[in-house]
Parts: sequence; C-alpha cells; structure tokens
Amino acid sequence: MRVTYVRWSMCLIETNGLNVLTDPVFRIFGWRQTPVEYTVDRLPPLDLILVSHRHVDHWDRWAMSHLKRDIPLLVRPRRIAADARRLGFTRVRELAPWEEAEVQGLRVTATPALHFGGEVGFVLHGERTVYFAGDTSFDAGIFAAIAERFAPDVAILPIGGLAFFGRTRHIDPPRAVEALRLLKSQVVIGTHWGCAPNWPPLVEMPGTPQIMAELLAQAGLPTQVRGMRPLDTVEL
Repeated sequence: MRVTYVRWSMCLIETNGLNVLTDPVFRIFGWRQTPVEYTVDRLPPLDLILVSHRHVDHWDRWAMSHLKRDIPLLVRPRRIAADARRLGFTRVRELAPWEEAEVQGLRVTATPALHFGGEVGFVLHGERTVYFAGDTSFDAGIFAAIAERFAPDVAILPIGGLAFFGRTRHIDPPRAVEALRLLKSQVVIGTHWGCAPNWPPLVEMPGTPQIMAELLAQAGLPTQVRGMRPLDTVEL
C-alpha cells in the first residue's frame, strides 16, 4: 500500500490494486496549486475519487472536468453530487457519516467532521485501515468514535492550522497530537499545510509535519510522522 501527498488535502492512495484520489485540487481561482511537475495528465488511471466537502481547496471543477466521467465518486451529501452530475459524472454516491459503500471490493465508510457544517472524512478498509480526515477541527468525541469503530492504522490529518484573523476550524500540530492520542494510529501523514502564506493576523498556516513530529516525541507517543514533503510517497 502507498500514499502520496500532493497538496492541500489531495492524496493518491494505492491499495487493494486500486488508485484512490482524495479531494482533487489542481487550481484555485485559476492559480496552480500543485507542484509544477504534477499535472492532471500525470495521474494514474483512477478507480475512485473521495470528496470531503465543496470548499475550493477540496473541490476543483476545472480538474474534475479533465477526468473520466465514469470514475466512481463518493461524496458528502448536498451540493457536490449535483455539481458532479452537471459535469457529467455518472457514478456518484452520497455518504452521510457512518454510511458505507463498496467499490471494486474496497469498503469505504464516511465519518463525521467538524468544520463549517456537512463535511465528512472517510475510512478505507484496504490493506491497511486508513482514516482520511478531510478538513476538521478537533473533536474528542469524533476521534474516539473513529478509534473505537475502526482502529485506523494510518491517519491522514490536516495539520496546517489555517486561520483567518486568528480564528480556525482546522487542526494544528498540538491538536493533531491530541487527536492521535485518541486514534492510536501507527502512522500519521499531514495534509493541508504549507499551502497559504503566513500574514498574521489576516491569514496564518503555521503547522508543519516537522512541528508535529517534535510534539509527538515530546508527548511520548509512538505514532510515526511520514510524508514530510509534497509528493513524498509513503510505503505502508
């Protein structure tokens, strides 16, 4: 099994012989968001796309318009499904928290998230159990429930702590440590970091994998931080 973090919350997860892409974003308002060498054309044939919510840093209509329309999509309820169908996608399924779907033998469960309302994460039950959080704030009840139900081997968490005027609905490294204390995952891969400028108090995104690794060590937690740079591929 392999996981490649691209940027924002986009990851390529290779498991069970399938290629799964999360929250595809190549452009925001026309501006390139991925490393220059990583283009839509570079993607392998995709077997499944997971979309946690409709914010512009998770749902890129331009990128979606360049993908094959018969790729299965699992999305959170409400407007994404209608938007995807308008783009011509024919295999779109909405999942509310704790609902499950199976695609080519891979079972996927949607999980709750705490962001601005209606978002989901996903648990992939593949060669390893992987929890992809999408965008979420810290919520002890959510993480404890995910740990109890699924005991994920790998947690893919947003760690940048994106904040506007000091207010955030995202996890930062200290909160990621608290989440991992509950999740007890063996490996964590950070997402949603290094994507926005640090211009306090207007906008801040201070969290990095390096900071998270230092805090995990200080807390005495055994979780390994993997994928320290965009396009790092983690073998699991």
